[in-house]
Amino acid sequence: MESENSFWNRRDFLKVGGTSAAALSMAGSAAVPIQASEVPRSQADKLPDTPYPKLSIITPYSPEKLAFAAQAGYEGVVVTPGPDFNPNVSDTAIDQILATARNAGIRIVSIEYFGPNHTDPDAGKRAAAQAEFIRALEFCHRLGCKFVGTFSGGQPGASMDSQAAALADVFNEKYLPVCEKLDVAMGWENYPTAVNFASTPSAMQAVFDRVPSKRLGLEFDPSHFVRQYIDPVSAAWQFKDRILAVHAKDTEITQPVLQQVGIAGRGWWRYRIPGQGIVNWTAFLTVLLEIRFNGGIAVEHEDKFWDVPNSGSLPDFPQQRKDGFILARRFLEQYLPGRQS
Repeated sequence: MESENSFWNRRDFLKVGGTSAAALSMAGSAAVPIQASEVPRSQADKLPDTPYPKLSIITPYSPEKLAFAAQAGYEGVVVTPGPDFNPNVSDTAIDQILATARNAGIRIVSIEYFGPNHTDPDAGKRAAAQAEFIRALEFCHRLGCKFVGTFSGGQPGASMDSQAAALADVFNEKYLPVCEKLDVAMGWENYPTAVNFASTPSAMQAVFDRVPSKRLGLEFDPSHFVRQYIDPVSAAWQFKDRILAVHAKDTEITQPVLQQVGIAGRGWWRYRIPGQGIVNWTAFLTVLLEIRFNGGIAVEHEDKFWDVPNSGSLPDFPQQRKDGFILARRFLEQYLPGRQS
């Protein structure tokens, strides 16, 4: 962190690409829908690998949502599990999933699988969780992907060092042989919660000190560092060799509320689409480009301003949520080589 003021003062993001100005002018109503057709569509027959990050969205599986991602100018999708997308589906179903992605002109960059608690204190539950996650690694391989996002696990009441040792043992003994055989990798998102103990740099380092293999890394989300008052840019430099996937999400800090309720209170922060919070995206994406990161930068849309309540089970996104994804792409692509048009 260069200085406290350089990181925490709100940037004048109204000037950046017109993204936030457009957001404010719509006042959350999406009265003027942003059409996905305004941006270049990915082509099914032109999905070459590149040395650049793959701008993506995180989404449940559906043909409509994959088609939207391509139409909105994204290169890939990171898919969460559901009834039609999970380790138990048949080979025929996987063929259909891949055909759907191919026809949409989108690539499945990676998958998410946060359910299993890899270090559950109960021996039976722990064994079941590890077996389930191994099936997720196999599912990733069957889809032709290379990365599975997860949590680091949790043991309530245990010390950070003992939890780090437990996760390292699970990976080294159970998951690493599978990852090497299938040529896949895994990593955890730094979301602060009881079943994800390693959400801070000190806990991350304690794990990596015990795991030499780079097949274990991070699904790096700058927004979660912001809400913990940790500089995501400094953390990115520290773990530059372990960043295997990226979530693109911003965090807004409402200082008048924070000054009243303190960090243990509620309502002083909220997640936003990239460019509408205080993450220093110029500096963060510079780190990724400097380290030659070419995995997925996946927009994780948890911004209620650009969404409609109770729409998650719909086969397609409502227009207001689509607007959020489109604005996020417009903002991020200006920093990514090979994305200008």
